Amino acid sequence: MQSSQLKEYLCNIREHYKGRIAVLAIMVIGALCCMIYAANGNFPLAAMICAVPVVMVLVGVFVHRPVILFVILFVVNYGIMGIGRYVHIPLPVSVLMDGLFLSTLVMLCFSLIRGKTVFKQEVIPFLLLYGVWVIFCLIQVFNDTIGLGMGFMITPWFKEVRPMAFHAIYVILIFALLFNKNKHIKYFLYLWGVAIILATLKGYIQRNRGFDSAEMHWLMTGGATTHFIHSGIRYFSFFTDAANYGSNMAFSLVTYAICFLYEKNRFDKICWAVVAVAAGYGLMISGTRTALIVAISGFVLYTVLSKNVKLFLTSCTLLILAVGFLKFTTIGNGNQFIRRMRTAFDPEDASLQVRLDNQKAIKSYMKEAPWGIGIGIGMGADQLPQNNKYWLVSITPSDSTLVYVWMRTGAIGIIVYLLVLCLAIVVESFIVLFRIRDKQLRGMLTAFTCASACMIVAAYGNNIYSQYPNTLLVFGVQTLVFMGPYFARQILAEKKQKTLEIKDEIRPAEDGT
Repeated sequence: MQSSQLKEYLCNIREHYKGRIAVLAIMVIGALCCMIYAANGNFPLAAMICAVPVVMVLVGVFVHRPVILFVILFVVNYGIMGIGRYVHIPLPVSVLMDGLFLSTLVMLCFSLIRGKTVFKQEVIPFLLLYGVWVIFCLIQVFNDTIGLGMGFMITPWFKEVRPMAFHAIYVILIFALLFNKNKHIKYFLYLWGVAIILATLKGYIQRNRGFDSAEMHWLMTGGATTHFIHSGIRYFSFFTDAANYGSNMAFSLVTYAICFLYEKNRFDKICWAVVAVAAGYGLMISGTRTALIVAISGFVLYTVLSKNVKLFLTSCTLLILAVGFLKFTTIGNGNQFIRRMRTAFDPEDASLQVRLDNQKAIKSYMKEAPWGIGIGIGMGADQLPQNNKYWLVSITPSDSTLVYVWMRTGAIGIIVYLLVLCLAIVVESFIVLFRIRDKQLRGMLTAFTCASACMIVAAYGNNIYSQYPNTLLVFGVQTLVFMGPYFARQILAEKKQKTLEIKDEIRPAEDGT
């Protein structure tokens, strides 16, 4: 080998490995620094230095594969409240989730810059629509109805506005950047389905083997009052409570049951059926009456969107029979779940009367507070002085997302909030009915639309939207519906490409004959 060739060879090696050599040099220097600081007894600083290369590697992985960070986000979002019963989390849950949401979004932005993904402009109407609510929440920082000044308002407002408004924006942007192909929707359904089965399995263990020590501690410190009731025990899996568990399972049941009806692939059809059955079981053992109404409302909307008159009439008949069975008969009262569901149609139910009494008490104060008492007021340590006019309102349990929004943002706020939520469902229904031709895609988007609509019903009965894991799921599937025309064009292009390929294969054969 000549000297010039050798020199060129060494230069090529240097160029090829220069990145690795740099990383190795940094690691060696870092290791030496760690040993020096550790020898001097400064273990925290040594640990921080050790963590730097790990963080660098993870950032590199997430930049190239942001879907991995999304999966981590999804898993943590789904199980964080259950994890908190067993492990002390040093940060507030909302702060931790902020970090995960923003990290995932930043990684996806890097992918966007590198040309590995695109932003789907179809979600812009959804962003603008929900942006109205976000702007209203931002204006609420100036709401001083309670009369204690801006200094008192800012801290509770900042704590609550993030899960109340900002998290949904994060979700919309993440889904708009991450989901590039039609098949990605199914991958999401697989991931979500596994989470549902695990949640159902945990509920099954609670019902058949009892609660573990951590769950019993949670129950004995306040949870028992709403979970050990006269009609039986309400199970909550690893959710915040049984109401959240039941509503989420109803949301999941509607989604997977409708997906099952439209699915062509046999394996996927079986998967959706299994998940739907699991979600239905979770709904029953939660003992959540609202969840039953939530599921029914979702299927009612499905009969409308299906544009099938026969199905609509059949469903209405079955619904009337089911309501009649629960309201006007005593059949099955020996079963605690049937007995519990029957109370959903009892206007004299004690729990319902408490809620109505609370709302009556709030209403008398809210007449003088059209902008509400302020976002976050009365939550946690941010309590009003007892001599404040709105002290009673601030400590009254809202019991539902809609009542909470009404209390904190007033009549104006609840009108804006409901308009945003309902208009989103109207637009989604339009997309499903008139913009999507592919039957299977339309089926999945119909499922998402119906499930999203029924969560508005759930929001009246329970505090749903700001609780984990609902924000990611509800606004995530809504974003996918808005992206429907994008996926439809993609499917059409794929079909055209297949047609051209078939023609190209046929043409030589014809020429040969």
